[in-house]
Amino acid sequence: MSVTYTAASASALFMNPWEMSALEYNYSETTTTFMPLEDDDDDNVKDSIIYPGIYAPSGFDILNILTRVAMRPSPVVDLGPVDASCAIVVCDIEQPDCPVVYANESCALLTGYPLKEMMGKNCRFLQAPGGQVRQSSTRRHVERTVVEQMRNAIDSNGELAVEVTNFRKNGQKFTNLLTMIPVCWDTLTPKYYIGFLAEKS
Repeated sequence: MSVTYTAASASALFMNPWEMSALEYNYSETTTTFMPLEDDDDDNVKDSIIYPGIYAPSGFDILNILTRVAMRPSPVVDLGPVDASCAIVVCDIEQPDCPVVYANESCALLTGYPLKEMMGKNCRFLQAPGGQVRQSSTRRHVERTVVEQMRNAIDSNGELAVEVTNFRKNGQKFTNLLTMIPVCWDTLTPKYYIGFLAEKS
């Protein structure tokens, strides 16, 4: 599906002025291909939609992801206005253990973890001090019902808004108001889950 972005459509998605300006930039019509990212031996996350910075320095097309979230049919969770300034993490549920494939600076500021340390990990690392949480292990700091809610949401391709105990890199505990939204990508079933994180005040 081809989508044309304009300043008018961008404003409908509650974007920042700098985001709207980015959409109005006239890219050269002679540019028809993108050079692939150089291989990084430390990078175990491979994804076909990651390409050099057309919109974000990360090379991840987060604008497209946010557009799909905003325009999703029959939303269950009312997100309200969201943009790229929100704390965001994207996980690839088609890869083993659903690794983080994108996180933004707001997420790094909230959690204290540098972006590079988040890449390739399952988000459960936020559920214990020091990030030491094994798959299928008993959670000492998070209620079992909350863990089950998150697992069930992913298994059923559902949306979820939940409060979950998380820990910053320095060990400080905080209550994360987590919203999980599935995102399809040229498929009928979701390829990604996008998480919107906010600290409960």
